[in-house]
Amino acid sequence: MDTIVLHVQANDPDKGRRREEIAAQVRDYFVSNLPVPTDVRVLCYLDDRDIGWLKELWGGGSNRGAHWPIRGHGLHDWPQDMWYTIAPADPASGEITWPYDSVVYLHGSTCNMEVQLAMTLAHELQHFLQFANQRQIWTINVLLAKLPYLPTPDLSHWYDLPTEREARIIAKRVAVSIFGKSRVDEHIETMARANSSSEDAADWEFIRALDGNEAYDPKAGTVSLVERHRRALEDLQRTTFAEDRDMGTVSLDVST
Repeated sequence: MDTIVLHVQANDPDKGRRREEIAAQVRDYFVSNLPVPTDVRVLCYLDDRDIGWLKELWGGGSNRGAHWPIRGHGLHDWPQDMWYTIAPADPASGEITWPYDSVVYLHGSTCNMEVQLAMTLAHELQHFLQFANQRQIWTINVLLAKLPYLPTPDLSHWYDLPTEREARIIAKRVAVSIFGKSRVDEHIETMARANSSSEDAADWEFIRALDGNEAYDPKAGTVSLVERHRRALEDLQRTTFAEDRDMGTVSLDVST
């Protein structure tokens, strides 16, 4: 049974075939080069529309996609038509089944740009690998993003989070393997000049300077951030996430 499953929504059959072709190249890169687990599954849902509330939840108009763990968490406000693909009902019992542990979602506007499709899919798939293979590190980084006093000098942008930095490195690496360095560089320059927001412009400048072949360890970066923000993280666990079985109970000891 495949770990990474692709689902492409496209009104235009030719567009759909091309999007599926690019997505398959991203998936194949992960399967061949990265530690893809065999005991969990993710559905990659490439949409033909944009979901407004999802954009507002993560980054506003510049949001291009998301990784969302669903097993045990449900689908919340996802459009009803997506449920039939992500969490279908059993024909005999009528009960909802959960064949996937996570969903990777890409907005339709993301899928309209080939390099962006590849980069975003690779970025979110790397978050899935972090979730599946390094659950403690992934969870702590989610907590770090929820600190009430952000921004701080060491956490002033999304890419300051170690899991986000790693996802950007992998995204650039995968895109270059598919399209070549010059085309990826051209896309990054175009996005950096688009000025959709100051945060997005800073993000693309950061990506432009990244070495896609960098061997980066998100655990090491997480250790140093926990050391500086431990008290606030513990407060979050006792208050906001006291009832959350993942966030509220994760150990902050990542030094061993």
